Amino acid sequence: MDLSLQVLIDRQRVPAAEVGRWLRSAARGGVTGVQLREKAGPSRESYAYGELVARVARELGLWFSVNDRLDLALALEADLVHLGPDDLPPGAARRVAPTLGLGLSARNLDELAWAQSFDPVYVGYGPVWPTPSKADAAPAVGLADLAEAVRRSSCPIVAIGGIQQSNAASVWAAGVAGLAVISALTESHDPDQAARGLISSRQQT
Repeated sequence: MDLSLQVLIDRQRVPAAEVGRWLRSAARGGVTGVQLREKAGPSRESYAYGELVARVARELGLWFSVNDRLDLALALEADLVHLGPDDLPPGAARRVAPTLGLGLSARNLDELAWAQSFDPVYVGYGPVWPTPSKADAAPAVGLADLAEAVRRSSCPIVAIGGIQQSNAASVWAAGVAGLAVISALTESHDPDQAARGLISSRQQT
């Protein structure tokens, strides 16, 4: 699984009418995976939106994951469910869906050790910098802590939180397997070029 660049989307940031065009543009630029982040609203609407995102992602050869919602991940036949320390316990998710891939979040080195014990596909580590995209985000970990997480981890580390083209090269330099972004792509008028910028910054390290 290519973890280089995943984007987290929802109905507010990428409306259903724009999903096809928007994801095709992002994929041309180098996005490799898309994560559905639908935590609020009626489940029926979240499912309908997720079904659209999953279909387009598969057409484009992108892997598809669902944040937090194991029910949606199963119903949409996602590749992964992504869980944080405050979400459904990973062990419970594994019992219900033993073949479903697992992505986990860690906000510090102690949580990294916890996450690794479940042998996830990857660990999303951060936020690297303060981020306006998540109201309840933990304090920023910074680059030194991110690099230490990479050094200690036995599984791929994906950096998240406050990552933009202006600082992506320094994140890549920490040795991460990939980036997870929201506003860096969803607030861009040209997701193709925005994604290209994030990917090309890897060569600057």
